[in-house]
Amino acid sequence: MPDNSKPLFSRPVLAIIMVFCTLAVWVLQLTAPSSKLPTPNIETSETDSGIPIIWLEQNSWEGGDKVEIRFTFRTPVSQSAPTDANLAQTTLAMLMSDSLPLSTASINQRLAPLAAQASSHYDYESQVIGLTLSSQTTYLMRTLSLVDNWLAEPAFKHRTLDNWQRRHTETEPYKAEERLFQDQDKQENNTDVVAVTLEQVSQYYKTIHSNASAIYVIGNLNTEAKAAIEEVLNNVSENDQLAVESTSIEEYEPASHTVEFNKKSASNYLWQTQSAVALEPIASVKEWISLQIWGADLVSTLNKQTNMDFVQLAFTLSPKHPWARWNIQYSAALTQDAENLNTKMLDAKSFLTQHNIPSAQNQATFNRLFDSFKTQLEIQTQSPTWWSYMATQVIHLDGQLTLEEFVNSYKKAIDTFTQTDYQNALTGLLKASTYQEIQVYQ
Repeated sequence: MPDNSKPLFSRPVLAIIMVFCTLAVWVLQLTAPSSKLPTPNIETSETDSGIPIIWLEQNSWEGGDKVEIRFTFRTPVSQSAPTDANLAQTTLAMLMSDSLPLSTASINQRLAPLAAQASSHYDYESQVIGLTLSSQTTYLMRTLSLVDNWLAEPAFKHRTLDNWQRRHTETEPYKAEERLFQDQDKQENNTDVVAVTLEQVSQYYKTIHSNASAIYVIGNLNTEAKAAIEEVLNNVSENDQLAVESTSIEEYEPASHTVEFNKKSASNYLWQTQSAVALEPIASVKEWISLQIWGADLVSTLNKQTNMDFVQLAFTLSPKHPWARWNIQYSAALTQDAENLNTKMLDAKSFLTQHNIPSAQNQATFNRLFDSFKTQLEIQTQSPTWWSYMATQVIHLDGQLTLEEFVNSYKKAIDTFTQTDYQNALTGLLKASTYQEIQVYQ
């Protein structure tokens, strides 16, 4: 019996439907969140003394044993910046040294057999004491016992301070930061790094504990391990007090200053420059992404310059006064032509002007750097260490971008990020008028 039924759609209509279906799938693929970027879970509690504890974990860490603990403190507002920089650096260096009672070994020498490690970070606005440890019961309990004894009452020693001060007489990054955020008259009154005393170190350690900000615990923990960590956090922070307010650096924007090549002495050729520029505080994930691409472009482009041996870049992304600094070492073989060198070295400053930034002007360059960034991020976000860095040195409790906002929106921000977003962010982030550059002679 013949089939007299007719198809619902003609062939041309079917073809159109198939095209639209293909486009719909393509659009969904473009807008779908990246499955390789995790969304950690955040929980909050507090110590008996009222210090916030932020717990962060994600499913991919199940079965792992790496845990990161970060104690964060705000710089006391009563301290002057240069003095505080030297004192903070010295205090944390002493803490990381042989600060266990009745011990000549450094804290990391004692922690190494327990699969643990201590670290520290400081800038004008905050200090961080970090611990990387294993959550395995065999190691964890012994590590926590050692840490409890260490952080609750460290033993700062005279000979350690003397040895430290003989080896370290300058805080170079802070010289650049002073030029960005301090009045010239104040800088002239603080040209020398003053040696600090053991009493000042001990007092400063107590002072930062009176300006506690938060404690971060990042990694996979079972119930027993979490309870053990909570007990030690309570002991260590027993006398801690929350900071009333964050550090307040005087608002000051110096005029841009760049180096001039010294042509009078042939023996004094340009060897290295140190540059710094103030940034606007990060207020969104897309601004953070933009800084990563801008930094990668700066290093990549300048490292290709034939007159440069290497370029190093670092960000200090503090909540109120973030800044970037980079060092350039020049090739000695190309320093004979002073006029030519003087022209080429301005490439460092050119990265503050958008029309000179390759990734802001060239779509292919932007795509290459952005793709590289995403590839690296998929690896980095699997590490508790990366999240501990982001939570304490990029995102701050008193900053404009919160940890919760970052965790909940960073995947979408990356999936929708465009070169136009990048260009707009750079316009607001880079405070070109603050650019500072000094030269170092060999």
